[in-house]
Amino acid sequence: MVISSLMKILFSIIYIIFILSTIFSCQNSVEYDFERTKISINKQKFEILTAWKIFDDYIVNKSNYEDNIFLKIKEEFDNNNSEYAFLLDAIKNEIKPDEELKKEIELMKSINFVSIVDSVYQIVTKKLPGPDIKILFIPTNPANRKFYRDFGVGFHAFTLGAGKIIVSLDPTFENWRQYIQYALAHEYHHSVWTSRNFETPDLTPLEYIILEGKADLFAKGIIPESNNPFWDMLDNENENRIWNIIKPKMNQRNTDINEKIFYGSKEIPYGSVYAIGYSILKLFKANNPNIDDAEIIDMPPEEILYLSKYDE
Repeated sequence: MVISSLMKILFSIIYIIFILSTIFSCQNSVEYDFERTKISINKQKFEILTAWKIFDDYIVNKSNYEDNIFLKIKEEFDNNNSEYAFLLDAIKNEIKPDEELKKEIELMKSINFVSIVDSVYQIVTKKLPGPDIKILFIPTNPANRKFYRDFGVGFHAFTLGAGKIIVSLDPTFENWRQYIQYALAHEYHHSVWTSRNFETPDLTPLEYIILEGKADLFAKGIIPESNNPFWDMLDNENENRIWNIIKPKMNQRNTDINEKIFYGSKEIPYGSVYAIGYSILKLFKANNPNIDDAEIIDMPPEEILYLSKYDE
């Protein structure tokens, strides 16, 4: 009789443990999705994504960054058909699930990204219609904060291909609102250019420089008060010096020049591609004021350089 009672108690305990472990397992296997808002602007469809639940879960459970953050983003935006899938490497490095990341996320939750997107693209889409767009807003890596502050910017935005934009933002920067509209216009231009002109991700240095210059000229026209800090970072002497380094390889593919003019080297400062690109396009526009954005976007880089008279 005693043994029978003990067996019943034991089976009850085992059953309770089984139920609790099942519940706990289910809770830990929850797959959080991106928050999604779909809007239409001038007959173009926009999907605005955030990742608050995904990042919150990552912070609480201290889970694996690559599996729980990076691969989710890659699956959402790549699917083996993004023209510049390699740019995802910009967000591949682990972001520690610490208080600094939590602070960024909490600040970003209060930002109305849908309203920001709508206000910018109401203007942009009228000037330059393009494909439907998916935009993801995520926090930057707090470990990069000092680097960003040295250059006066608090975000990193990139276009993975036609209709695919990711904006990585640090909302602790006081001037983030000043740059986000510019970034959205700039990346949109890349998206439209890609939908119309893409042939290979292996751009020549000249193609890369003119591509960034076109996007900056367009963004400045949309947001006149914008002022990318890279535009004025080079004086004439240094700009000429760097151009002379680029020039012998400016029409070559599979060269390391593109990496150097973006990331910098001993001879070339970080972000030089924007400084030189914008200089060329400013001169082009000054010398050809009647050519509008709808034409400029499709013009060959060699023609832009020639008509700018930059290299004279």
